[in-house]
Amino acid sequence: MFIIKKADVLVIGLGAHGSSTVYNLAKNGMSVIGFDMYNPPHTMGSSHGKARIIRKSYSEGSHFVPLLNRSYELFFELQNQTNLEIIQIIGGLMIAKKGANSLEGIKHSSEVHNCEIEILTSNDIKSRWEIFNPEEEMEGVLDLMGGAVFPENVINTNLNFSKEYGAELHFNTKISKWISDDNYVTLKTETGDTYYGDKLIICSGAWLPNLLKDINLPLFIERQILFWFDPINNAEKFLPQNSPNHSWEYEDGKMIYIQPNFGDGIKAAIHHDGYEVDPDKLDRNKINLNEEKKLRTIMKSYIPDLDVDSVRSAVCMYTNTPDREFIIDFHPEYKNVLILSPCSGHGFKFSPVIGEIAFNLINNGKSKFSINSFTIERLL
Repeated sequence: MFIIKKADVLVIGLGAHGSSTVYNLAKNGMSVIGFDMYNPPHTMGSSHGKARIIRKSYSEGSHFVPLLNRSYELFFELQNQTNLEIIQIIGGLMIAKKGANSLEGIKHSSEVHNCEIEILTSNDIKSRWEIFNPEEEMEGVLDLMGGAVFPENVINTNLNFSKEYGAELHFNTKISKWISDDNYVTLKTETGDTYYGDKLIICSGAWLPNLLKDINLPLFIERQILFWFDPINNAEKFLPQNSPNHSWEYEDGKMIYIQPNFGDGIKAAIHHDGYEVDPDKLDRNKINLNEEKKLRTIMKSYIPDLDVDSVRSAVCMYTNTPDREFIIDFHPEYKNVLILSPCSGHGFKFSPVIGEIAFNLINNGKSKFSINSFTIERLL
């Protein structure tokens, strides 16, 4: 027997932004039905990895900082409502050649929005953290509000709270098609069930192109590999109370990022170094030995204690726009269909505020935040 149901809002995708969205909709009194093709939090998309970096003085542009300010507030609010660890402040260190755009971007955001930073010489870095070995011509900028958020805890909390507020969530449910007109949206699942909503929000990450074939957005689904290491020596100095997050620009515009050991090892990866993939065909278990070798070759001069075989690895995906900005906008033809994400490899830290923005856009078509950089029109 097929199911037929209706709600104020239907949401496709329940990862970082989808889980935040159903939570915000439900707690504000809207009837909401959410769908995910897997069982979130899962390891099939872009919202896993045990710990994610959060930073406030943003190198990618000062226009992100007001959004981050609100995200920090909401992460701490979520943490106060649960026994789970949601966010931890440990500092975030960016290291690059003096004058690098990555450093100047952080400094600019700090100047515009009064973010707390420290500028450090190569010798300063070596003195404060003996495990780091920057080149003499390098400089560091320490974001004092840098830290970690814990994605599985965040998503679980969002989903559990949304159910408490009355949201209906369907896991392991794939949407076969959606249809919109001026009055309502119709969703069809692969099992033949039908759902109706006044509005639809699509936040399906790497699967976004499959659900928006009518727009043909220029998105690049990038395979991203994560590794975890146990250091050769000085294990205690890699703990979060002794080490910040640290990113190293090893070539102009190319960087690695590393997080301290939150209990699963030291997480490290090369940022934006992957090739294009189809999310339905991606082999999440296959990792080439040369990929780990490349990362270790970069790391060993900067953090010698990490020149060791990894203890674990994982594959995820970035869903990139050409300009690495986000998409937060209504469908160009259907004003009852809101599109959230892709987030180009730096979106998880924004998930609380994006969920809040989604509610406001659905509720009254407005956001108190400037989201002009995230329009669909710029990509068409």
